[in-house]
This record gives sequence, C-alpha cells and structure tokens, in this order.
Amino acid sequence: MSLGRREFLAATAAIGASSFAPSLFAQAPAPQRYPVDAWQVVDDRFASYKLFNAPLEREWTGGLWLEGPAWNAVGRYAVFSDIPRARQMRWDEASGQVTVLRDHMGHSNGNAFDDRGRLVACEHSPARVVRYEWDGSLSVLASTYEGKPLNAPNDLVTLPGGAIIFTDPGYGAHSDYEGQKRELELDTAIYYWEEGLDEPRRLTTELFKPNGIALGPDGTSLYVTDTAPSHHPDQPATITRFTLDSDQKTLGEATRLVESKTEGYDGMCCDEDGNLWVGTSGGEGIDGVSVFASDGTLIGRILLPEVCANVCFVGEKRNRLLMAASQSIYTLYTGARGI
Repeated sequence: MSLGRREFLAATAAIGASSFAPSLFAQAPAPQRYPVDAWQVVDDRFASYKLFNAPLEREWTGGLWLEGPAWNAVGRYAVFSDIPRARQMRWDEASGQVTVLRDHMGHSNGNAFDDRGRLVACEHSPARVVRYEWDGSLSVLASTYEGKPLNAPNDLVTLPGGAIIFTDPGYGAHSDYEGQKRELELDTAIYYWEEGLDEPRRLTTELFKPNGIALGPDGTSLYVTDTAPSHHPDQPATITRFTLDSDQKTLGEATRLVESKTEGYDGMCCDEDGNLWVGTSGGEGIDGVSVFASDGTLIGRILLPEVCANVCFVGEKRNRLLMAASQSIYTLYTGARGI
C-alpha cells in the first residue's frame, strides 16, 4: 500500500511528536515498594494483620479537619465530617469519589449508622445529637441535660434498638473554628439516650475530656479515649475500658488500659479479635493509628504523614481501614476485620 503526500506528512508529524512526548511512566506517581513503610510491628500479635502487598492509599485531600467516619454497607459508602466547614462528606467505595453529602450542618463531628440504617451525628453548634430519618427529616435526640445545653457532643456508638451512648467534651465550644465559642455549662461527661427519654441519662463525669468511643465485639466492653492534656496539661492522655451492665444502660467497672504523656488518642474502632485501632497524634513516627490489644498492650502502628483523628473499617469484608487524618482520607487493606 502506498501513502499519499497528505498521509505521509501526517504520519511523519505523529512520529516526531511521539519522540518528544513524555512516557506513560513519567506521568504516573512513583510506586510504593512493598511492604509500605506505613506498617510498624511492635508486638508479634500484630504480624498477622500486616499485609505485605497492601498500599497505603490517599483517597482524597482538601479538608480542614476531618473526623467521624462511619460505614454504610448497603450503599457502599462512608460518611465523614469536615468540622470547620460544617460539612458532611461522602466517600464512595466503588468510584473512589468524595462529594459533599450535606452542607451548612451544625459542625458535625462523630457519625454512626444505627441498626435500622439511619445516620446519627454529633453536632457542635448547635450542641446536639441528631438522627436522619428514612423520609429525610431530622430528629433531635439530645440537646440538653437538666435544662442546660450540652457542651458539644463529640462521638458516639449505637446500640440495638436505636439507643446510643455519646461523649460530650465540649471542643466545639472552645473556638468558633469548630462551632461557636461559649462557656461550658455542664461537666464533661458520657451520656446514654434511648427512645422515650426527654433528656439523655448521664453515665459518668470521671474523664476530663471524654472523646472517642467504641464498643468491643463482646457488646459489654465500652472504650473511651480521654484527650485531657488539651486543657489539663498535668494529666495524661488515656484509654479506659468500661464494663456495660447487661441492659447496656449503665456503666460498671472502669479499667485504665493506656496512658501517655507524649501521645494523644482520639477516635477509634474495634476489630473482631478485640483489638483497638486508635487515631493518634504525637509527631513524626507516631502520627497515624495505634493498635492496642484488648489488654492495652501496643502491638502495632499505621504511620501517616498527618495526625489521624478517627478511623473505621469499611468494605464488604470490613478489612479495609479508612482513616480521617487532618486534611486527608487514607485507606489501607489489613488482615483484620472490623465489627
């Protein structure tokens, strides 16, 4: 087959242009060498959760302070909060896209789905716990205690039948950045709420700044972080395990599992083996996720280039850890399964 003059010139131009075009690999990000440096095994018990060929993926960035991820298995998406922007965001597992779910919200922080698939959120301003109903309406579950406004609900767990337990440390009242600056009118506390209660029931005030909260796989272990050093520099950051009574409405024995003067512990979740995966701050080599066995022993870390505020397990097998870390969302497949 012979080429005409026009075809010959077009082919020559294409060849010349390709010689100056950057290669496909030059445009792609540099690959991570396996295993990625994010894994840090501290105790042999963590070795089985480390996956040799799992990359740390930065799914999205552009937030101001990201918090409160919660997984919706039916929709295959996670909800998280960008607190200063008063937005709830949505990460779609199938597409990897992040979009605004709700804007101009009450500086929501922690989120959770109840056993009926309804989203429950802790809001800083106005200080309240709200639930999004199936018809799209909004129900206010808790906003006062003994007639006084709540401080700024922070994080929560949902219980069978729609009851919740939530923390109220007041961070959304300390500045206008994450809510509305005002004086706290109540002691910092942990509360219980169920249908039929006009106000929540206060469970304890023994923690200085009760923050992240998670329920263990046995249904009777309630874990709460205390970010006391933010306002009480002489106190350590701690993780306490409370024993829930059989009715799940009252707290029994309290055991301090972890304390530190150099690290901060925020939101967390549990895996099927009872390990705690905890958002952690403390500088390079510490920022990310600390993993503690149920006895409080540090067994491993997931190191991130940003402070991590909260985490949850996502995906069909709940073996993918999603991390809300300062300005970015990260994911990492693990050998663990969340509850």
